[in-house]
Amino acid sequence: MFKSTFQLTTKRFNSHYAPSKFLKDLAYSGSKVDKKAGEEFIKKYEEKVHHSEGITNLWKKITYFVALPALLLTVIPVGQVELSHAKHREHLRHLSDDEWPVQYDYQNLRQHKYFWGDGDKTLFWNSDVNRHVEK
Repeated sequence: MFKSTFQLTTKRFNSHYAPSKFLKDLAYSGSKVDKKAGEEFIKKYEEKVHHSEGITNLWKKITYFVALPALLLTVIPVGQVELSHAKHREHLRHLSDDEWPVQYDYQNLRQHKYFWGDGDKTLFWNSDVNRHVEK
């Protein structure tokens, strides 16, 4: 019983790995091939390829001559603002708690202590920018 089942199973699985006997046959017999339709298809395909190349070149030009200069014109002033802001943060880093700007009632509210660290600082706490001054 097991021998015949094994033989059937191997026969079934081996058929998946053998090349198909229809592999070299034409999809359509020679009498059904329409040569005019085939040439028309090839012509339309070549037109599409030519159009695709043109569109690809257009978008490359837009990227290099429009998008990148616009990006640079935006990055330069923003970078200068961020550098001046970094200098200001460097100055704030050295301030004592008494010189730190006023803490209002709505800032740094804590209903429960956080379960990490000392329980007062959020997960993204930055000691240079954030302070929790209690007076």
